[in-house]
Amino acid sequence: MNWFTPKCPVNDDDKEWLEDCFLWLVEEFGADVLRDVQMILPTEEFFPEHFSAEKEDLQNLVNRVCAYMSVNPELIELNLFSDKNNLLRRDLPMFESSNSGAVGTYQKRRGKYIVSLETTQAANPTNLIATIAHELGHAKLLGENRLDADYEDHESLTDLTTVFFGMGIFTANSAFVFQQWTDTFSQGWQATTHGYLSEEMFGYALALFAFLRGEDKPEWTNYLETNVRSYCKGSLKYLAKTENTKLKKL
Repeated sequence: MNWFTPKCPVNDDDKEWLEDCFLWLVEEFGADVLRDVQMILPTEEFFPEHFSAEKEDLQNLVNRVCAYMSVNPELIELNLFSDKNNLLRRDLPMFESSNSGAVGTYQKRRGKYIVSLETTQAANPTNLIATIAHELGHAKLLGENRLDADYEDHESLTDLTTVFFGMGIFTANSAFVFQQWTDTFSQGWQATTHGYLSEEMFGYALALFAFLRGEDKPEWTNYLETNVRSYCKGSLKYLAKTENTKLKKL
């Protein structure tokens, strides 16, 4: 018995779904796209501009993510909305919450991709960029008529599409967010799930991304939050040791 054989962090059903969907993405968009795409990092090299909740700043940010995900920015119509409850909660003496409220929406209308963003996200750049990437993932899948909107797991596949196009660090790091605060007038915490894949599934998906590209020990794992980084590195060890996957290196 080999006590040191790495284990896959996801169950058999999730593993099969992730690998089947990754195969579909490679077939749909092409192996060359996956081979050549950049892994986008949360650094000034990739996001040099200061941005706020102002529409001009958010439009510039959307345009930048469009460039990274090969979406024509001229097809994007940006709308903004505000969840005032997020602001009101901080005024309460004590607040505890666990939620997964809507932070972005996508529609296609008159040949345009309508992307709506919740503006309080500007205080959390990682979440904001993750939301933009997810909505642009809809543009890639639904807007380009590559996927039927009735597909049961289309939201999860959209999250996986962000990994395929190099935005996975942001969507993975946003999968679970814990915030805690104490100030003169209030204290509390808020745990938020963001997206449709678990941290374990993001970890395995990012490992598949690296495995297919022949990246044995990618430096970009250093930018992942602790849990996702652990799942990703464990998955890379599992794939290297067992090669138990439907996917083959490009």
